[in-house]
Amino acid sequence: MAIAGVGQTVYKRRHVDMNSAELARSAILEALDDAGLDIDAIGLVVAGVAPDALAGLNHIDLMAIARPGIPYFRVNTGGATGSSAFLAAASWIAAGRCDAALVVTLERMGHAATAQKVFNSIFDPIYEKDISISTISMVAMRATMLMQEQSYTMEHWAGLTAKNYKAAQLNDTLDHPRLHSAEEILASPILAWPIHALEACPMSEGACATVLVAEHLVGKRNVAWVQGAAGLSDTYAMGDRMHRAGGSLVDLYTLMQSAEKAFAQAGITKPAEQIDCVEIHAPFASAEAMAYRALGLCGGRTGPQFADGLINGTERIVINPSGGPQVANPVSAAALIRIAECAQQVRGRAGRRQQDRIRCAVATGQGGATQFSTCVVLGATRP
Repeated sequence: MAIAGVGQTVYKRRHVDMNSAELARSAILEALDDAGLDIDAIGLVVAGVAPDALAGLNHIDLMAIARPGIPYFRVNTGGATGSSAFLAAASWIAAGRCDAALVVTLERMGHAATAQKVFNSIFDPIYEKDISISTISMVAMRATMLMQEQSYTMEHWAGLTAKNYKAAQLNDTLDHPRLHSAEEILASPILAWPIHALEACPMSEGACATVLVAEHLVGKRNVAWVQGAAGLSDTYAMGDRMHRAGGSLVDLYTLMQSAEKAFAQAGITKPAEQIDCVEIHAPFASAEAMAYRALGLCGGRTGPQFADGLINGTERIVINPSGGPQVANPVSAAALIRIAECAQQVRGRAGRRQQDRIRCAVATGQGGATQFSTCVVLGATRP
């Protein structure tokens, strides 16, 4: 199967110019037009939408996305929502239940006064809630572990963030993307050591849609072939993931396993040599760094050495040419955006952010306290 159409709205802190239905419709119509299909050709609609409390809107998906007469369901796995919805649609096509599926993700978190409280409720209610852990302190703990165990420094976090901000300047789906140097990032206030304020992702809203088609519908369409796709879930109690044999909390065990499954399907045996581009779902630089080893991108080098190459611009593999979630993080849509961006790179339709000779691109998704992981491999040729 293949991605034949992509549609994205502009991502900004809060959309006051468009309601939820208008945002979804904009992305849907763009994706259908890109695929050369109308809504009557769609045999399934999958929505990736956060719990209603995050947007402060009741049944947001039913009023904005569901289409009468077309099979429909809603998926939510936190930050991995978009990629989980994509995998659900792919499973329907693979099972022969439809020939074309529409995946739509929508985020309206800018309208909720309780967004941070919702995020802070994702942790284990028995063992972790009593210590008041939050999304920021969770990221800080992992960044500290990476510094202790793998020799990363705060300069790495600042350098990777600055790299992503620079890439974002070419991304026309972003509304006024930030631009800061590594020095400015290091000079910004500390949120929770070692995380600086200018490293944190912004609150973002927007919609993204993709059209998936079965192989016999591809014809002469310019598509991104789905060469491999997998997703796994894990216990969400972080204490259970600290020192286990399969990998510690910063080894991203489920992402590692998802990547191995997806790479096997795609025939990838040497990721550092065969992959050209990766869109990593990482709202913080340390979260991006955690994925390097899980995806096998470092080859024989250490993670910090690989990061140095990215910061200095000497690394062959392109990481987050869109800027990634550090520059726009509409949570429910973020993982599908990674897939959409990879699809556009493979198809040669990424506009000013297009990279040279992208034949194989990988998109990741991470949800909750990283207990949900997905990996999708897209290629220019049929698998």
